[in-house]
Amino acid sequence: MVWHAFGLAHGGFNIEQAPVAWFAGYGMLYLFFALSGFLIAGSAQRLSLGNFLVNRGLRIFPALVVEVLLSAFVLGALFTELSVGEYLSNPGTYRYLTNIFGLMNFYLPGVFKGNSVDVVNYSLWTVPYEFFCYLIMSAFMIFGLLRRPALVIAPAAAMAIIGLALVLFAAGPQSESGLIKLCYSAFTERGSRLIVAFMLGIAAYLLRYRIPYSHAAFGFSMLFLFGLAALGPLTVPSLNVLASLPLVYVMAYLGASNVPMPPVFHERDYSYGIYLYGMPIQQMMISLFPNVTSPVAQLGLAVPAIICFAAFSWHLIERPILRQRRRFSFVAKIRDVGPSTPAPIAPDEALRMAK
Repeated sequence: MVWHAFGLAHGGFNIEQAPVAWFAGYGMLYLFFALSGFLIAGSAQRLSLGNFLVNRGLRIFPALVVEVLLSAFVLGALFTELSVGEYLSNPGTYRYLTNIFGLMNFYLPGVFKGNSVDVVNYSLWTVPYEFFCYLIMSAFMIFGLLRRPALVIAPAAAMAIIGLALVLFAAGPQSESGLIKLCYSAFTERGSRLIVAFMLGIAAYLLRYRIPYSHAAFGFSMLFLFGLAALGPLTVPSLNVLASLPLVYVMAYLGASNVPMPPVFHERDYSYGIYLYGMPIQQMMISLFPNVTSPVAQLGLAVPAIICFAAFSWHLIERPILRQRRRFSFVAKIRDVGPSTPAPIAPDEALRMAK
């Protein structure tokens, strides 16, 4: 929310070029996808492939569907410059629904045209990468790679190194080779870091009993990352090579630490709802209060409403689905995860963990 506030504000600036702060744009999403890989790896080891995919689908789709429908038919109808009839008859209104399936469309007809940026919900650009990561995990499950951490690290390292090589040797979009253009897009653009982060997050989970919990290593990682931030902005391929291991260690260290959290977050997970509703509500506030030009002030107007919608998403959509899915998505035999992991969990203990 904070990151987007600066780009959406009237007269906002490109924070991606701001000294030191630019690194947050790379690091935040990297940490999110590394954490996703770390947590989902545990689920993948416990569940069959079919139950794993059902589990992921029920976690992602219900709240996403509701948000996309609300944006298309409530927010859009209220904030479009068109009449309601024109808006509802415009094909662009219905093309927006493809966001549900990971086919990104960030605009609605006539919506937010008075804002400095007229996108509705650009945050959703990561959704297709999340889907692709589930396919990667499915492949790891099918071929038994969750028993062999080195074979999870290898494709992540290869992706990072190939991307850097393509940049260093100027093999990019100007190339006449269609294969090189495709590789350049896949290995060097911003989405590449999400795939690298996800795979290294999986590896961190598989090696969780071998990686030391070290204050010194955490401190060194933070100093190294701050040094990169001070040097930049750097290209995504460079960061995929230089920043990946320190960022993954920071993610694992913080996750294993007793970090104080507000009581409201102990049994509630508003993060997905904040991700889904953050930008549309920020855009609404900018449209409703055009004279408020400070990014900080605009954020202050938006945050209470965003939290309310995130609570709505959690309590009325996400949590009820999470309670129901255990009836079928967690009824799975315990997967054989190989000697590199602890002994298999007893079925009754696995069921307790799933609940």
